[in-house]
Amino acid sequence: MVSALLAIILFLASTIYFAYTRLDGNIQTQDINFYLDRGEEADEIEPYKPGDDINILILGSDVREGEADIDGAGQAGQVVGMRSDTTMLAHISADRSRVEIVSIPRDTLVDIPSCRLPDGTWTEARTSAIFNSAFSIGGQTGDVGAAAACTIRTVEDLTDLYIDGFVVVDFASFQQFVDALGGVEMCFDEALADSTAGLDIVAGCQTLDGESALAFARARKGIGDGSDIGRMQRQQDLVLAIADEALSRNLLTDLPSLYRLVDAVSQSIVTDSELGNIDKIASLANSIRSVSTEDFFLMTMPWDPAGARVLPSPDAAILWESLLADVPLTTVFDEDGNLLPVEPTADPTTQAGTVTP
Repeated sequence: MVSALLAIILFLASTIYFAYTRLDGNIQTQDINFYLDRGEEADEIEPYKPGDDINILILGSDVREGEADIDGAGQAGQVVGMRSDTTMLAHISADRSRVEIVSIPRDTLVDIPSCRLPDGTWTEARTSAIFNSAFSIGGQTGDVGAAAACTIRTVEDLTDLYIDGFVVVDFASFQQFVDALGGVEMCFDEALADSTAGLDIVAGCQTLDGESALAFARARKGIGDGSDIGRMQRQQDLVLAIADEALSRNLLTDLPSLYRLVDAVSQSIVTDSELGNIDKIASLANSIRSVSTEDFFLMTMPWDPAGARVLPSPDAAILWESLLADVPLTTVFDEDGNLLPVEPTADPTTQAGTVTP
């Protein structure tokens, strides 16, 4: 779901200069070089030029400021409780021809490295910890940048990928975004209900408003098998539905609607200092202007059960290697995230379902 926001920002950013000052000021940014031990050269825009692939970590926070702040203690730019509800890794190919999005289950057992806090101290490293606890560990002082940086450290250790930037999305503000879009159309084979998430949707095709879309994204209990894996699949369906809705509308001829949409998006996120700059977003948007939703590939990290938790499966290593090599995931995995069978070729070093070193 949250990656739809990124897609809309990237695809529409080059059209929003008419409201430059307003929109640029909306986005909250965090410089996380301090937390990641990255030098001044990390601020350079070089990773965002065509010819280099880009990895952006997208985090959906279920509690932040405003309406989602259930205990009323939040402050601007802080996350009360520091809970990360959804994590997606967006990979933009070096040739800018495709966008691949991988959901990482929040209940995955991983090793969380030592993370730097705002006061310069370091947390203790943890083994076999729940993945989404990295956000809480880094954000224990209420700093969004530190929370995101600890999650980035964890993902980089897990995948060996370099994370170029991050986006943290407030789920409550996401509701405003969907309403600004005018809703999103989805079809359901059966009625869905989850009282905990506030979800009550009848069967059939209908347009979800912001409240219903948010409830659908957060629902888990009483739907399907009630697992987080099933919920992630529904979120991926919502991502594509939102992207289709936004990109199919001729927003460029309706500037008031365009402004409301991008204004809602820009108020819903906290980003690193690179992605928080409208000029740089517009530059990146221009580089992928030919990408459509047909060039999106969404999947969940391959996993094995581990009691009530999950572990990355051996296929997850192939996934990370594919992204590292910038190999199209559609040549390695099917639409359900299953590894494609190996098919011998004339050159035994290049086979479907494998990654050439």
